[in-house]
Amino acid sequence: MAIPDDFSEECLYGPEAWCLHDVLEIDVEGQRVVGWLDTTRLELLVANQRAVPGHPKHLPGAVAIQMTGTLGQLHAVYVLGLRATEGWVGFGTHIEKAKFGSLGEIGPPVIATLQCTRRRQFRGTWFTNYHFVFTQEERLLYESNQTAAWFNPRL
Repeated sequence: MAIPDDFSEECLYGPEAWCLHDVLEIDVEGQRVVGWLDTTRLELLVANQRAVPGHPKHLPGAVAIQMTGTLGQLHAVYVLGLRATEGWVGFGTHIEKAKFGSLGEIGPPVIATLQCTRRRQFRGTWFTNYHFVFTQEERLLYESNQTAAWFNPRL
């Protein structure tokens, strides 16, 4: 499955900042989104890394964090139905137990998984808890628990 065509209208960032290049799965019932990142298409941050002995060009941590936001937005739009075109906006609030398991190489793709572990609505705001796991060639690159809040200022 490709990234849905209307995501460019629904996402709070433009396509150049998604840091995901495809969607492999959107499981509404299972509250899960799986994306795919082509590590050869990370121009800005990777092009500006200085490769020196012991510090090869690699998947930057900033890209991993941005990927969590894109996955969260995909979950909000296509699982929870919270569309930016209807006024919904969201913000990450906490990153807990973040672990960079190994250095992400430039070349092999990254599989990025979001699992929503809890969602609740309070006074019109949706609060979501996510567990993220990013792998490359079956190696753990990044894992974290994060929370986000989604609200609609029009309501």
